[in-house]
Amino acid sequence: MLQQTLLTLLYQLNTQSLNLEDITTPSKTACQVGFEFGIAEESTFNFLDEEELQRVCKNIVGKALPTLDVFCAIRYHTVKESGERTPLKFDYHLLRFTFHKKNIELRISHERGTQRVPLEDLVTLLANRTNKELATKQQRQLVLKHLHTL
Repeated sequence: MLQQTLLTLLYQLNTQSLNLEDITTPSKTACQVGFEFGIAEESTFNFLDEEELQRVCKNIVGKALPTLDVFCAIRYHTVKESGERTPLKFDYHLLRFTFHKKNIELRISHERGTQRVPLEDLVTLLANRTNKELATKQQRQLVLKHLHTL
């Protein structure tokens, strides 16, 4: 259930555009953020669209995954008063979720980019959104026990 909830959350984030101030304290005003999450399959990453979400969720119904590797591109655009969007440099991250009996370990590697969204804020966004989904399903919520960045 937790893995399906997490995958659904990543899919939902793929379809949304957020304001940077909804995630972190922005250095630029009027900056929009979009996510592109992909799920690892052997040596490639598949974009997490509705079809991929259904395929992966179907596969994990009987047997949960021990690890889930995810590619994350965070896209930034400034928005002028006219509504014109100008792309900025993107961030690229690799996320590894390792599932244990009573906890999840998340390791994030920032591969390149300006890192407008600090890793702590990315983890907080993912945890808060996951907990919101879990609450609607009356499931036990995640508790962040340790956050360490280098």
